[in-house]
Formats: sequence, C-alpha cells, structure tokens
Amino acid sequence: MINMFNKKNKGYKLSFSIVLLLSWSSIGWIDPLADKIREGNQLYQDGNYDGALDKYVNAQIDSPEIPHLDFNIADVQYKRGKYNEASQLFEKVIKSDDRGMKAKSGFNMGNTLYRQGKMKEALECYKKTVDHINETAPASTELDALKNDAKYNYEYVEKKMKEQPQKQQNQDQKDQQQKEDQDKKDEQSGEKKGEDKEKQESQKDKQQPPPEDTQEKNKDKKDENQSPSDNDKQKDQPEGQQQQRPQEMKQMSKEEAERLLDALNQSEKEARAMVRDTQQHQHKSVEKDW
Repeated sequence: MINMFNKKNKGYKLSFSIVLLLSWSSIGWIDPLADKIREGNQLYQDGNYDGALDKYVNAQIDSPEIPHLDFNIADVQYKRGKYNEASQLFEKVIKSDDRGMKAKSGFNMGNTLYRQGKMKEALECYKKTVDHINETAPASTELDALKNDAKYNYEYVEKKMKEQPQKQQNQDQKDQQQKEDQDKKDEQSGEKKGEDKEKQESQKDKQQPPPEDTQEKNKDKKDENQSPSDNDKQKDQPEGQQQQRPQEMKQMSKEEAERLLDALNQSEKEARAMVRDTQQHQHKSVEKDW
C-alpha cells in the first residue's frame, strides 16, 4: 500500500524539516521562525492540516527561500487532497542542490502522481529517488529505508499497470454479457407481450359477436315482434298513403265543404224517397191480400 510515510519510518519527513531548521536557527536564543515551524509540525501530527498550513505559510513569509518549508507545505497539501498544489511544490524542491531533499521530494512526488492516476510518471519518480540515493555518499540509514520504500512502490505500481489490461478485459466481457442478457430478456418480454395481446384479442372475439350478425339478429327479432296484421296493413295500403298519411289531415277549403254538404243533402233526399216508396209498396200488397 502506497502511503505518504512508510509505517516503519512514519514521520521522517517532518522530523527532517524540524531538525534542519532548528540547526539552521540555533545561533540565536529566540527564533520566531523555528517556533512557527515547530507549531506547524505539531498541528500536522495532530491531523490539523489546515492549522499546520497556516503556520507554514506564515513562516514562509519571513523566509521564502527555504526549501524545507516548501516541502512541509507540499506534505500538508497532499494530506488535504490538493494533489496539483502538492506536486508543484515537490517539483520545486526536487530542483534543489540537496540530494537528500531531491530523493525525499521525488518519493513523495511519485505518491502524488499515483493518487492522480498517473502511474507511468509515478514509476519514473520512484526510479529517480533510488538513483538520487545511490549517488549520495555516504547514504544515511534514513535514506536507505527510503530507497527500499521506493523500490517497493515501484514494483507495486508496475504490477498494477500490468493488471489493468486484464481487468479492463474482464470488465468488458462482463459488460458484454450483461448486455446480451438484457437483450435476451427484452426479447422474451416482447414475445410474451405479443402472446398476451393475441390471447386478449381471442377472448374479445369470443365475448362479442360480429357487428353484422348483431344487426341481422336485431332485425329478425323486430320482424318477429311485429304482428302479421300490421304487416298486411302496411302491404295493402298504397305506397303514397303509407308515406303521406299525415297529409290527409289537412283542412278542407270552403268550396270543398259546400260540395260535400250538397252531396250529403242529395243523398239524404234519395234515401227518404226510397223509404217512402218502400212503405207505399208494402201497403198496396196488404190491400191486395185482403
């Protein structure tokens, strides 16, 4: 596991900055810069990275050219997840003339690049870290431990890079299988929907007769309910009378009423005459029998 500090050497980078700055400031009895650095280191160890950053930045205002402050600030930015800011400061410290500082900054730079997903660049930093330590004579125990950490990280990242293509291939195969399973599921779902639709239509056809049959049956039923006499009456009546019966109810004119009245009077006179003749004939027959 790549960590900012190796477990067996935890805290060596901040201890390095403190020792170096205290040695540099040991000339005077009172050194405000060393106090700020000391307070920042304590806050860092307590996990208060924002507070430690304030202390380091305040100290850097008075001493902007000290690479150890850039190194400590870079450590804090790494812990805060500000990898771009951290990498810029580590890169700045790597350009210093101190090989020990180069090695430590290169190691931390490799960790930062790894966090950013830049594995190839991280490998280069770990390799340079080992090279810088090998060029340092004599190498301290601290640098020897750092070299071992750099080798371990190099092998770890190299292994991860080799695993990525196989992992990506496995993921692609998994995605393809999921896609095929989903397509098959959708196809089966579509077939089931088609079968359900056909089943529903079949049941609907059984429940409802065709419109033509329904109309024919209704017509036959209507003919059955109508009596024969009504049918005969409709057939015996002239077509004009069947269709225009309401027109017979229209009102007669005055002339037509007078003609109808004269006809009735004439008929009445003729009827009376016939009755009178009949009575006379009967009377004569009776007299003759006598």
